[in-house]
Amino acid sequence: MKNKYCKSLALLLTLGLLLPGCGQKEAQPEAMTGQTTQTETVTETAKEQETGTGTQEADKSVYMDASKDVETRVEALLAQMTLEEKAAQMAQPEQQSITVTDVRQYGFGSALSGGGSAPSYGNKAADWQKRVNELKQAALESRLGIPLLYGVDAVHGNNNVFGTVIFPHNIGLGAARDPELLEKVGQAVAEEVRATGVQWTFAPTLGNPQNERWGRTFECFSERTEDVAADGAAYIKGFQGEKGSAQYLDGKHVLACAKHYIGEGYTVDGANQGNVAMTAEEFDILIQSGLLDPYTAALNEGVRTVMVSFNSVDGLKCHENKHLVTEVLKEQLGFTGLVISDYNGIQQLSGITYKEQIRQAIDAGVDLAMEVTTWREFMENVVKLVEEGSLSQDRVDDAVRRILRVKLEAGLFEEKVGGAEEQELLAKVGGEEHREVAREAVRKSLVLLKNDKVDGKAAMEALRDSKNIRVCGKKAFDIGSQCGGWTIAWEGKSGRITEGTTIIEGLAAQTEGSIDWTHDIKGELAAENDAVIAVVGEMPYVESGGDRKASDLTISSDDAQMLKALRESLAASGKKNIPVIGIVIGGRPINIEEYMDMFDAVIMAWLPGTEGEGVADVLFGEYDFTGSLTYTWMKNPADIERKFEEGNEELILFPYGSGLNKAGKQLR
Repeated sequence: MKNKYCKSLALLLTLGLLLPGCGQKEAQPEAMTGQTTQTETVTETAKEQETGTGTQEADKSVYMDASKDVETRVEALLAQMTLEEKAAQMAQPEQQSITVTDVRQYGFGSALSGGGSAPSYGNKAADWQKRVNELKQAALESRLGIPLLYGVDAVHGNNNVFGTVIFPHNIGLGAARDPELLEKVGQAVAEEVRATGVQWTFAPTLGNPQNERWGRTFECFSERTEDVAADGAAYIKGFQGEKGSAQYLDGKHVLACAKHYIGEGYTVDGANQGNVAMTAEEFDILIQSGLLDPYTAALNEGVRTVMVSFNSVDGLKCHENKHLVTEVLKEQLGFTGLVISDYNGIQQLSGITYKEQIRQAIDAGVDLAMEVTTWREFMENVVKLVEEGSLSQDRVDDAVRRILRVKLEAGLFEEKVGGAEEQELLAKVGGEEHREVAREAVRKSLVLLKNDKVDGKAAMEALRDSKNIRVCGKKAFDIGSQCGGWTIAWEGKSGRITEGTTIIEGLAAQTEGSIDWTHDIKGELAAENDAVIAVVGEMPYVESGGDRKASDLTISSDDAQMLKALRESLAASGKKNIPVIGIVIGGRPINIEEYMDMFDAVIMAWLPGTEGEGVADVLFGEYDFTGSLTYTWMKNPADIERKFEEGNEELILFPYGSGLNKAGKQLR
């Protein structure tokens, strides 16, 4: 033990922290500030070396010195860490499973709030700031004072927090085909996240779904890797600031996370956390022929964290696939940031015991473990694995280096907990500036898929001439359905779950005084109605809860019932020359073939978020439709697996790239 510790001290010696002699205590020169510092010995008693308590004072003179380069600071800190402290840096517990005392005692590397995990204080931005900052402050009071890195799934806004701006999900942002817009959205999201003290978002998702039965399709920009690469890089630039600029990872930006590495969207039947039915060799060909491109673009844009995917390739979980994580990501692509596991992902590995699963993940290349409630067992097992020789000290040191490196690059060691800049950002949360960005994103993401003639005019133009419009369907007046999953609650929820503007509220505000609006959830018309807008689609869902059989890729049952009644009401009224507009709310292409004859126009609004006025801006404002599909929309979801076959045109309802303007002209 003594000899191993002297090796650590040798590095301190080269950095000028100690005079010759293992464990020797010497006075240090007066600092530039005029304050006198005293270097404490970094050796421990024999008992401390056995238990890893690390009770003596650390020498912070180098690793807390912002004038030193990052690698020098990393090595100065690493050399003073006990094995237990290293294991703690590799752990990321959930905030509900830890106390302030735990953070102060153990010095965790990171903490997170899972989807829907609000602080006990409440769910406003100020409540979050209070909770996050008390944990961050506690970390600074640990022996080494290493800052805590706090992460959340801010995937379309700071979406856990009531009153924040909820932006369109990625599938809508992809349809906008506007990288500059994605930068603006990323910047606005970063500010609303950083206002709560959080420095890290687990976004963006860089999958390219091949089968929309997958419940995470809406988290992805496109079915094509070239789109994902461009959009993902732009979003990362918005989150982090431009690489190489003064804004990069400053106090108004957050660390982004490229996820989920790699192969999601290619699993059998689109199953979440499923298996990619390819051999390792076949998968290597796939990743080198384009699947890796979004990650290459993300790394080039300066992303410093990557999250491993739940899925398997040829039966082997990505979390234990050393070839993919270490050989491809870290060695071939040269990634020097940190790799994080997904939520309790280590517990899905092939090892019979939890201890063996931990060894498999870390040996494969996982650096930071999102073990939300089993953090204590995780840390204990890391120590045991190293002590028994099942896990190398070098691999642990590499993981901790990566974690410390990212923290230093992100300025966490200089961050003032709850500082003035954070308070300024807090005042902007949910404000008009960010809502205007979201509103722009909504209108640019809308895709007009059908625009037939009504009495000689394109349906969208005929709609603007109407004076008494009936809006049908519950989702026209439902913030929760507009936002979808990952909103306030993990799964999302229908109803007025947060602040915002519904679609019908936006329409009424846009046309105040010029159109009479009525809302009906049953699909019944009145004699005076001269146009109909039906808002239909999916209910909120996330992850495996959104996986569907092909036959279930449809609008919700209450919407289907409403459309049946609307069809009957239209027939009974004899209203054949009024525009009937269908607006679809959902996270993927779904089966609407049976309703196409009833709708004169069809608009895919995706999951637009809280700013429903963006829909009205296009329908009745001066803006035209500019969005186009980044997915192939099949007539029958049973044919999804045939959508990339040659000569399958008769199976496709709307091809990739489809999108019209109000005059009915194809945009692409």
